Amino acid sequence: MRPVEPGQGGAVAGAGGPDSGARGHLRRDWTLAVAAGELVGFVPPAVTGATLAALGAPDLALVVGLTLAGALEGLSVGVAQAAVLRRHLPGVDRRRWTRATMAGAAFAWLVGMGGGALMGSDPASPALLLVVMVPAWTAALLAMGFLQWRVLRVAVPRSGRWVPVNAGAWLLGVMIVVVALSAAPNSWPGAVHAGIGVAAAVCMGLTVGALTARTLAQLVADDHVA
Repeated sequence: MRPVEPGQGGAVAGAGGPDSGARGHLRRDWTLAVAAGELVGFVPPAVTGATLAALGAPDLALVVGLTLAGALEGLSVGVAQAAVLRRHLPGVDRRRWTRATMAGAAFAWLVGMGGGALMGSDPASPALLLVVMVPAWTAALLAMGFLQWRVLRVAVPRSGRWVPVNAGAWLLGVMIVVVALSAAPNSWPGAVHAGIGVAAAVCMGLTVGALTARTLAQLVADDHVA
């Protein structure tokens, strides 16, 4: 069993094992933080995408603009998560965590937008593009969790499952947004589309937060009783 450092009492109840109440607080704080971070972080990509589309910007401008906006989204989520880690897992380097989240989000947007631009181009065959893009999309899905795990493992060594859980949570979260926005007819007013986007962002944040919070709390508990 790892010795409990000062300030980590919220994660365990003395030497007797995990404190279920503290784990519940961690799950709640983490879920709400991710939802809030995603709600704020949703704004830069939404505004950037709408502005560039209205201006008829070329694909390259869309890719660059949304990659930078995605980094801001990652910054918002990373800062919100780091605030929870400060209270519940102070051994995690919060600056590194925020940078990792920013990098993972930016890479995901780069691959997503870049892949979309390539798939829409004429020269290459769809089969060839899929051979190239499927591994890239997989890497984009795993990137944030992997980069965060490299920071998390310093404080929680046996935390490898954070990577697939994080990837699955974000995949489900993104699907919520895609389905919600796709279901809204283009003829609806812009304000309605904006409202749907905000609601979808909150649902995505709550979904990602809830799924990853459960795993994070369990990882911390398992590490302290190992």
